Amino acid sequence: MKEQRREIINDSMQALHALAKLMPQLNAQCSPVEMLETINSALGANLSWVSVESADGPRVVCAGDVTCHAFNVADFLASTLLQRHHRAWRVIYWKAHIGRAVFSPQHPGYARLQSGVLCKLSAHGRQCSGYFFLAFNGKLTSLPILKNIVVVLVEKLKDYFDDIIVREKTAQEMQRVVTQYKTLFERAPVLMNAFDRHNRCVLWNAECEKVFGWSMTEIDEHPDPLALFYPDPEERQRVQESVRFAPLKDMYEWHPVRKDGTQLTILWSNILLPDNSILNIGLDITERKKAEQQLTVKATTDDLTGCLNRSTILQQLKMALAASSPQDVSSHFCLLMFDLDYFKQINDRWGHQVGDAALIHFCDRIREVSPAGSALGRVGGEEFVLLLARTDGMAATLLSSRLRAALISKPLRVGDKTLVLSFSAGVVEVCQGQRDTSAILMRADKALYDAKRTGRGKTVLASDYL
Repeated sequence: MKEQRREIINDSMQALHALAKLMPQLNAQCSPVEMLETINSALGANLSWVSVESADGPRVVCAGDVTCHAFNVADFLASTLLQRHHRAWRVIYWKAHIGRAVFSPQHPGYARLQSGVLCKLSAHGRQCSGYFFLAFNGKLTSLPILKNIVVVLVEKLKDYFDDIIVREKTAQEMQRVVTQYKTLFERAPVLMNAFDRHNRCVLWNAECEKVFGWSMTEIDEHPDPLALFYPDPEERQRVQESVRFAPLKDMYEWHPVRKDGTQLTILWSNILLPDNSILNIGLDITERKKAEQQLTVKATTDDLTGCLNRSTILQQLKMALAASSPQDVSSHFCLLMFDLDYFKQINDRWGHQVGDAALIHFCDRIREVSPAGSALGRVGGEEFVLLLARTDGMAATLLSSRLRAALISKPLRVGDKTLVLSFSAGVVEVCQGQRDTSAILMRADKALYDAKRTGRGKTVLASDYL
């Protein structure tokens, strides 16, 4: 296979075609070894390496089916540069016996490697300088084509290693900052943690341990730390995508879990660093959210019965009317207006405490017989409104019959006595796109009045649709 691909280099058109296919594969997501292996595979090379100068000395990366070490590269460069020191050069190529220039006679590559090319990785204004090398077992008949291919590849490699150097410098600076301000980070009253590109935790401050319950050691011992906080795979996937592909510059609300299984509400901001590590800064707003929810419930709920208060149920009615359309059957709904019969007599005879218990008992029974998605609200002392989505007048009337049966089978207990509650109801079916809330309520109230006027304990359906 390598021999077949190597023949590409001997044909200029095939070489250009191979190069066009190769270039998109050389991207920032590849590791240096992966990039060299991709080049080897595309061109049929048996050995490639890159040597990049750094503050700590040359950084050497090798790939191929011929083993090569950094000292082999260093010795080769020293001897080659000594031989060529008298004149400037950018590319050198060997028609044969390149293995002898790189390895000792005992090395397998000494005899195997024949053709090769060496190109400088340096240019004005670049971060990196160094060398790129390719070698082949066989002899190439058209080394100038290989030379041109390598020149193009070197431009790509320079961009790639420039990015790596910048990322590494940034990571080193970040590590310096973390080390310098470690005490501040550890004691900060906000959540601060960081994970490297291998998903290892490199920062986990005291606030994180306090809020989440896990120590940094426990985090690092887990094969997938994110699974500790987001057990649900779908939510975990959303978190990963938001961080990796669209880091959150603004604070965004997530719901991780504590070690004890308690769900939290955290505002997170994520910073994706140049070395692909992630710095997370968060605020625990769990208690604040609970307080907000309690205030919302208090503002929308009737304190005694637990159903919606007057303003909220009327707002729900208004929204249902706005969404209703004569052509859309699924938007049609019914409104039931209930009034507890003889409520004044209950209060007078049994007292207000029993009267309150009667209202609570009545609402509990309504909830039992109402379908999911219905909305129950208190609009007056003993008067209630029930909104039933996708329900016609007949179904609403049947529901009121089930409610009466429930009140009989489960009477209100008052000491050693039982009290069977009774109610009257008016039903309005909304299916003609009516928008006037007052008109709907007036129709329901009139139907309710008719029910009470004709003997109580019954349900009256408004005579005309709205």
